[in-house]
Amino acid sequence: MTKLEIKNMKNDGRHYTKDDMPVTNFTLSVKKIIIKSKGTVEYEFHVYVDMEIYTVTVSSARLKQKFLRDLPVLMEDEKMFYENLCSSVLGKCFAEDEILYQTGRNGLQKVNEKWLYVCSNGYIDKEGFHTGICSGLEGAYIPETAVIGKGEERKIIESLFQVYNRNCEIFYPLFLTNIMAITNAYFREIGEANFMKITIWIDGASGSGKTELAKAAGTYVFSDSEWNRELISATGKRRDALKHLAQSSGSVYILDDVKSEPVRERRNSVKNIVDDCLRSVFQGQMTDSIGTNSERVRIDSCAVITGEYLDTMESQNARMFYLKADGFLKEAKNSRALYVLQKNPIWLTKLCIGYIRWLLKRMEENSFPELLKEKLEGMREEMRYYAGINNAERLNENQRMLEMAAAMTEMYFRETGMPEDFVVHFMQNAKRSIQEISDNTFCLLDGERMVVLKALKKIFDKAKIRRATYEEDYRVRFSVYSNLCRYRQEHFWININEDFVWIDDYKESLEIGESNGSNQYDENPCLIIREKRLIELFKEEIENMLEEGQISSLIADKVLVNLLRILRKMQIIYKKYRSDNKWGRVAVHYPVYQLRTIYREYDENCLIDTEPVVQFNTWHPCIKTLKEEICNQEAQETDTDVNKWRSNADRDKLYKIRKEFAKKKSLYKE
Repeated sequence: MTKLEIKNMKNDGRHYTKDDMPVTNFTLSVKKIIIKSKGTVEYEFHVYVDMEIYTVTVSSARLKQKFLRDLPVLMEDEKMFYENLCSSVLGKCFAEDEILYQTGRNGLQKVNEKWLYVCSNGYIDKEGFHTGICSGLEGAYIPETAVIGKGEERKIIESLFQVYNRNCEIFYPLFLTNIMAITNAYFREIGEANFMKITIWIDGASGSGKTELAKAAGTYVFSDSEWNRELISATGKRRDALKHLAQSSGSVYILDDVKSEPVRERRNSVKNIVDDCLRSVFQGQMTDSIGTNSERVRIDSCAVITGEYLDTMESQNARMFYLKADGFLKEAKNSRALYVLQKNPIWLTKLCIGYIRWLLKRMEENSFPELLKEKLEGMREEMRYYAGINNAERLNENQRMLEMAAAMTEMYFRETGMPEDFVVHFMQNAKRSIQEISDNTFCLLDGERMVVLKALKKIFDKAKIRRATYEEDYRVRFSVYSNLCRYRQEHFWININEDFVWIDDYKESLEIGESNGSNQYDENPCLIIREKRLIELFKEEIENMLEEGQISSLIADKVLVNLLRILRKMQIIYKKYRSDNKWGRVAVHYPVYQLRTIYREYDENCLIDTEPVVQFNTWHPCIKTLKEEICNQEAQETDTDVNKWRSNADRDKLYKIRKEFAKKKSLYKE
């Protein structure tokens, strides 16, 4: 930089002199800083003392305030020096390379009616990287070497996705979040202010690689010229977290190490910071003012949160995607992929800078906004998978954001000259990864439970449900034996051709003789079904929901695989009590009969066996309507031919099986 000429003094390269006598032991160069966001001017001085260079930035008002006193400088007449310095600086006609514009914000923005991507150390336009305009904020350093030609760009893309394709379910959403963070300021400009703004929460046990994963694939900017990537700890100060979030406009903010603190104040602090992150990103502005500025800062950013998942408000959960990374580093392919990304941190930066330059070029086309709006409208008109949860609309919109990011990346890849098979493979993996993370989030929002409830309602509407009758066994009156049942037990068995059996009072159904029933059994209504039949009914209804497009195949598979576990956690069915607090069995053996013709017999006979049977919780809200319908229904006897039963078990044994069925049952509790 050119050395500053000061009024009434000469510059000999090492000192300022007057009448050929040194006045100082230093010389200066100066750059004018125009801070557009505040409408103010500052001056950045480089102070050359012997072999050292010091940098000082001052406002116009401080030019006469002896701002060099903290440096190892000497001057003969301070008052005269500062007066001449002030006069010289204020009267100087600065050359273009001596003026630095600070916009006060990182990311995509208009500067002098021209769209640029502004970072901490310069700006990017469609031609490349330049200095002269910067944000004046830390946290978004981009090396000039990140700007590359198309030939190298294609090689970088191929190298990066060779790594990403090893686990597209994990890497693709993180990559697409970078694309969204770059682009969302433009969507605000074309009327989609809440689009392309999302947070990804990477959940996993300690040591699973969450933090390193976020650093390597979660953000493309660096915090400084040493290529460090700064993470803000969720256990730190809220002020620091907000400041860094404000600096992350145009890139991805990483909030690290979320955990449930043992001390209540710390735990609340972590939750507040998480809440700030989710809301600020979604709303596109800080939830609170920063420092002395009372205005809330606008941001166009996305975020990645790592650490132990904490329950937040349901509306907050719907503002994010949930990425489960437990055991990520245990797989060799993942640890190898992460190692490659750590060794080549500039790859993602180079790709994203290439995307920025492409985007800035496309933004000059008048037809580009309409093209994007048409694509987005088409996505929104497509079949929506998620229904039945309070935030289904928001979750579907979140999915469209990732799909749009993938679509814009596809356009960029094609115009960069990537081979067709590469682009097709990218879109296939992108689609699969987006569906996976959307489904994981759907489950986090209790989507699995809503699928189960919807299926169960349809099952109850169609199922064959028999209300068992309490028919007195006439033999009790004429028998001297006291162990005979008061009611005919076969009415309480399950016919293999019916779905559910409803028993009004299980305790009463087990009474012996004329006793008042001293056994401790549940007096509530009992609803039972064979385990095998329950799974068949659910499978049928969930396949119908899948065919109708209400859910994805991944959700359908997850629900069916974990069906009984979900029903237990929802407290819809009982489990057999276990003293070790483990899950316990949900299905217990119970008498099941079927009528069929026996060899060499002409009449139908009743064969009795025992099968695993599930008991429903008739106090659950989902059974309220069914209970009302059953109460208005006539009790039904079993088939008359049930008397022709054949079994190796006698009546006493079958009674004991029924008796054991109801013993020591409980609902699941966390």
